Amino acid sequence: MHKRPNIAWFLAIGAALAGGAMPMGTPAVAVSAVSSHPTKKSDPLSETAEEMREYLQDLAEEKKFTGTALVVRHGKVLVRAAAGAADEEKRIPNRPDTVFRIASVTKQFTSMLVLKLRDRGLLGLDDPVCPYLSPAYIKTCPQAWKPITIREIVTHTSGIPDIQELPDFYAKLSQPTTTRKLIQRFVNKPLDFKPGTSWKYSSSGYILAGAIIQAVTREPYGTVLHDEITGPLRLRHTGYSRRNPPAGYARGYFTVGSPALPINGSQAFSATGIYANADDIVRWDRSFGAHLVAPPATVKQAFTPQAKCPSNGCLNLPSSAYAFGWLVDQLHGHRLRYHPGLLQGYAASNMYLPDDDIAVVVLSNVQDTNTNDIARHLATMVLKSCE
Repeated sequence: MHKRPNIAWFLAIGAALAGGAMPMGTPAVAVSAVSSHPTKKSDPLSETAEEMREYLQDLAEEKKFTGTALVVRHGKVLVRAAAGAADEEKRIPNRPDTVFRIASVTKQFTSMLVLKLRDRGLLGLDDPVCPYLSPAYIKTCPQAWKPITIREIVTHTSGIPDIQELPDFYAKLSQPTTTRKLIQRFVNKPLDFKPGTSWKYSSSGYILAGAIIQAVTREPYGTVLHDEITGPLRLRHTGYSRRNPPAGYARGYFTVGSPALPINGSQAFSATGIYANADDIVRWDRSFGAHLVAPPATVKQAFTPQAKCPSNGCLNLPSSAYAFGWLVDQLHGHRLRYHPGLLQGYAASNMYLPDDDIAVVVLSNVQDTNTNDIARHLATMVLKSCE
């Protein structure tokens, strides 16, 4: 391999096939560096791991990858990498265990909370949302909302306009708020379409889902997240805060060198407000395959298409349908479930191929990082090496 110039704050971990396992029964280990293990050149996965490491390093040199990336197959770490700064001003580098805001990857967690509370008999997917929201969050439910169901708000088929499209959304993103005030911002807006007749992405629906989760459990969203998911799965670096993530998280940037205003967690809430690191997201993905997050029938439902995507794909990304917080797609003939995340200062992509037990996670604190393309390229490289 040719020599490369030094890259500020770059760490890369490749080809950890010998001893790189991440068993589901043990906590994810946060590390800053791991030496590559010698492997046989004839091993296709070893060669692919080296190619992935070089690919990420090339992107980092071009300032097209800032953040962390983790690729795991059957519990074996193929690549764990980090590049760029978690805090440019303080010269703190990103590490493989750095915590990021994961933006709309949050929707996977909120959807699973809804399914788990359904399993407990606390709500029904086809229940109207209005009785859960009034009077705690809205005095009177709009007439247009009365047919809307819980299933529709988490599959983006409710017709409720997306709060992120409001002209003042980003101006208020750094200001503390309440769930009730969030809902008041879109409760009287006309619907984009008749409920259940079309698909349009809407974080507003997921804000309502968070309110319903709080209403039926009588607990804050972050507490329910911990009790139902992050605690049992030992996702020790994943959570929700109405303010900021724990100290040490990656600060957000629009582009390298251009800081974004901070995000107040109460504004992001149950739609985009969760923070995590790559190890925890991989553990989250693999908990589906191991049926640790929920019973097999619930896991199957989480991945089952609920709404057909527009002709150009949901979120203009390759996809045929939307499930419960997951885009439905095929990658070279293999089932792919994934979700992107994009919010002020952050980009994320979580890809899981359930039949192959392959998880690819790319988290960035630079908003213009194309995490989806990076993750898809890494996933494709792994699949091709297994052919």
